[in-house]
Amino acid sequence: MTVEEYEAEALNDLQIDVTKLEDCARILGLKKAKWARYLYDEECILAETEERLNEMYRDKFHFYMYEFDQKIEKKSIEIYVKGDPTYKEAEKMYKKQKAKLKLVEQVIAALDKQSFSMNIILKHMAWESGASAT
Repeated sequence: MTVEEYEAEALNDLQIDVTKLEDCARILGLKKAKWARYLYDEECILAETEERLNEMYRDKFHFYMYEFDQKIEKKSIEIYVKGDPTYKEAEKMYKKQKAKLKLVEQVIAALDKQSFSMNIILKHMAWESGASAT
């Protein structure tokens, strides 16, 4: 999913209808499960992206060490690798994926906060009605 799609879905999922608190607990659990799956998917993509970035670094390092038309000191090769346009693009994709993963983690944290708040509201409602608030 794109960041925009996640944003739209998060805005929808973070809305809570306090008039239906009994249903909210169940629905909130389903939302948390959905976002946990998103987190898993994004972590898998991040792992693949990181692996590709590491492979590219290795290949670029080898290129600049042995195949480049100029002789480069070993201590300077990292500068060439990290300045390589192809590597920079791959690193950009890796950073975007990390940011997307962070977005999903933040939505999950917000859902957890809602769950905590809803628990307090339900206990307060039980207390007001005279029931045990345990």
